[in-house]
Parts: sequence; C-alpha cells; structure tokens
Amino acid sequence: MDFEKIRDIVVDAMGSRLRIDADAITENTEFIADLHADSVDIATIICDIEDELNIEIDDEQLEGIKTLGDVMEKIEAMK
Repeated sequence: MDFEKIRDIVVDAMGSRLRIDADAITENTEFIADLHADSVDIATIICDIEDELNIEIDDEQLEGIKTLGDVMEKIEAMK
C-alpha cells in the first residue's frame, strides 16, 4: 500500500472519529492542541487505523505521537 493511501486511511479515521473535515488535517495537525482529542479519542483512532491496515501499533510506539505526521512515521517504520 502506498503512502498516499495510508495517509487517506489515517486522515479518514481522524476526521470521522472527531467529526471534522478531513481536508482540514495536515501533517502538522496535533491531536490534542488542534483537534481537541482526548486519550480515548486517540486510542479509538489508533484502533481504527490498526483494523483498517491490519497492523498492530504497540504502546511503546504510541509514545510521542502528537500529529498526523507522527502517526505516518510510525506506520512507515513498520514496513
């Protein structure tokens, strides 16, 4: 799966869970500061991404994730 397809899946998960326009999400969009997500929102989004991409992101990998770009880096590193 290519980078753009993965990005679309991640952005769609973020947008649908947080009820925001996916077009408003950029690589630097922060879950908490920009999207006002809480820990439950973030965990749910990560679960949605794992299900859609058939991957497992462990808790250690979740540390330090603040932005869409951070999520993308973690997924890319798993390839």
